[in-house]
Amino acid sequence: MGRKEKTEEAEGGGIMVMYVALMILLLAFFILLNAMSKTSEQKVSAVYQSLVGTFGFAATGISPMGSGVTDTGSGVTAAINPVEQDYGFLRGLVADNKLQHQVKLLRSGSLRSVNISNLLLFEPDSFELTPEGKNFLRQVASVVKGRGYPISIYGHTDDAAGAVTGMDNFDISARRALTVLRFLIQQGVSPARLAAFGLGDTRPMLPNNSAAGRRANNRIELVFDARDLSRHRLPRRPGQPRLDFRGFTFDLPTPRGER
Repeated sequence: MGRKEKTEEAEGGGIMVMYVALMILLLAFFILLNAMSKTSEQKVSAVYQSLVGTFGFAATGISPMGSGVTDTGSGVTAAINPVEQDYGFLRGLVADNKLQHQVKLLRSGSLRSVNISNLLLFEPDSFELTPEGKNFLRQVASVVKGRGYPISIYGHTDDAAGAVTGMDNFDISARRALTVLRFLIQQGVSPARLAAFGLGDTRPMLPNNSAAGRRANNRIELVFDARDLSRHRLPRRPGQPRLDFRGFTFDLPTPRGER
């Protein structure tokens, strides 16, 4: 009887070791994926769902890419980092409105960006927002206003946008970025948080050798910085030395004479 109990205990311990090893493997995989230059949110979700199906995990309880946001259908749970929380809500917003073909969510290091097609935002060959574009930007503003992190607005064009309007590509992209900036301010987003830039055709998403590529390159990009802002709210003892390293904060030993 004693030998049987020892055997069952050993088997249970082996299962636990395998489970922990699997968790470490998944964590390392997501860290590696997040370290790539730019990763599409759709690709992240596809890989995550594949892993969920392969290993039989429940759809809730594990947050892909260490974002601090857990999917619950079309909604998300709250995250500590306000940028990640808002990014998760915007991801749900895009899914709920079925805008995946017109709005692309990307992550790159500490940055989170929302790329919005000019076909959704602007009337043809103009700087006037469409009703659909205004509706989407209103929803974006309702998510991000009241926060403190900065938002950069980048306007992009293809390499031939100026041939239609007779304007320089940098002028076109800058005016469209400013149009979005003004609209977000009208919706209650603090102007101190916003900055607009026109990049013309200098940063294409796809080659400009097809109609699909040109459509993808004509876009507005909203960029949020995902560095952890919550650490600055932590209480700090007077004279306590601290070290910041790549978003992590360490408390250093206090010299005896200063205690």
